[in-house]
Amino acid sequence: MKVAIPIFLNRVSPRLDCARRLLILDIENDRLLEKHEIDISHWPPDEKIIYLKRLGVDQVICGGLRLKDRNGLHRFGIQVTSPLFGEVQTVIREYLEGKLPQSCCRRPNRRGRKGKCTEWK
Repeated sequence: MKVAIPIFLNRVSPRLDCARRLLILDIENDRLLEKHEIDISHWPPDEKIIYLKRLGVDQVICGGLRLKDRNGLHRFGIQVTSPLFGEVQTVIREYLEGKLPQSCCRRPNRRGRKGKCTEWK
């Protein structure tokens, strides 16, 4: 399975369409076989979903994405785990340990409010 994580510095990027770098993970039987980073700054935002499909990506883990991108990913059969925020290494470890739900809601507290968990459809 190929998993794509848009990244900013060492964290999951807040938005897929604004990301400039993408981490691709090759995973088999809950084991990380290979990971590599690619520069996607030259990908037009409206074509990122098509490029992900061409790369053979099966799942995207991201902070957020536009509704049209979410619909495009679902249309191509690419699973989405969003919204998710945090350090990339922590997210990878939790993914491999099976601790990330299909749709998760780890939002940082904003202005003293606790982030609510709702499943995005």
